Amino acid sequence: MLPIDAYRPTNFPVCTPTPPPADPRAPELKPVQADSGPNDFEIGVQGPDPDLAVGGSHDQQESQRDFMLALASRGFASYLTGHTPGTPRYPGDGDVRNILQDLQPNPPIGEVGREVTRAVYQSDIPNATPQEAYDHFVQNPGEVFGAGGMEIRPPTQNLEDGGRYMLETGGPPPTWLPVEIRLDADNRAITINTLDGHVLRGTQTFTFTDNCSGGTTLTQDASFQGSTPLVGDIQELASVSAGQHNAWQNAHREIYGQFNGDQDYTGIGTSAVSPELIKGWGQMLLNIAADPGRAGDVLLDSGGELANETIDHWGGWAGDFMDWAGIPGGGVVRDVTDAVGDGISATADKVGDVIDFVF
Repeated sequence: MLPIDAYRPTNFPVCTPTPPPADPRAPELKPVQADSGPNDFEIGVQGPDPDLAVGGSHDQQESQRDFMLALASRGFASYLTGHTPGTPRYPGDGDVRNILQDLQPNPPIGEVGREVTRAVYQSDIPNATPQEAYDHFVQNPGEVFGAGGMEIRPPTQNLEDGGRYMLETGGPPPTWLPVEIRLDADNRAITINTLDGHVLRGTQTFTFTDNCSGGTTLTQDASFQGSTPLVGDIQELASVSAGQHNAWQNAHREIYGQFNGDQDYTGIGTSAVSPELIKGWGQMLLNIAADPGRAGDVLLDSGGELANETIDHWGGWAGDFMDWAGIPGGGVVRDVTDAVGDGISATADKVGDVIDFVF
């Protein structure tokens, strides 16, 4: 008779779950309330939230402000023409590509948990292998980003490694969010890096891992902060952080739906009459009505920043012209106008604070 151990199989396959790269329940992260839905969606956050910190030096913040305002005006025009029947899209796709080509990455600056906010989003995708879920994101970016309320410009059928795209959102307020994509097919990971003019300085990576239960765990590890003080003003009326959390919650849900009987899930969507978009605008109006003093503060702060940007722009132009013409003092003109612009912005900020206090 053979020993009993001889009857035991020794070479049967064993599935070892791939540990996700991050855990929203890690001790350093605090839970954020979210609709877990059918995909067990979770968020854990470390650092400033919902009031994000602003990163970078004074000059870096002013540079990002200028980029952001330039993109916001074009984004508003694009959103308006894109949702007006019979109107040619402006700016055109070629112009969008040219704008993206000239932008540089703007990663977060500072320490995670202090100046930089870290958010870990995680959800389950039953009935899909990591490769299938990864491929869906790469091959259907319009659907995934669209569920998060973002239209891709220029349109693309597939994400490309190193590809640059403008994510257009209806807000509030409508704007452009420039990003660069990095694909790691071997590890089934997608990284999104923000570019100059994005509301946030940030980077985030989506990773698809096998849960050994016939499905996939999707983990999104994001680090971000405000790119300019204007973001601080905006989030007084419409939370930038909450908007991001909601967008990615819907994007996760879209991927889940493709493999679990909800292929028509659209989430926030890109329609100008999307219920989620209308809800966002309605909440902002309620915030204004509930605290008109704060709204006045935001209006003055934003107006001060716009005036600062205008004075900086003309001062820079005048200084550059003087340099080109060989006239001494170009640097002095730039420095003086920068100081004047900063003074106007600071004064508007203080007056706004008084209005907020009084009302």
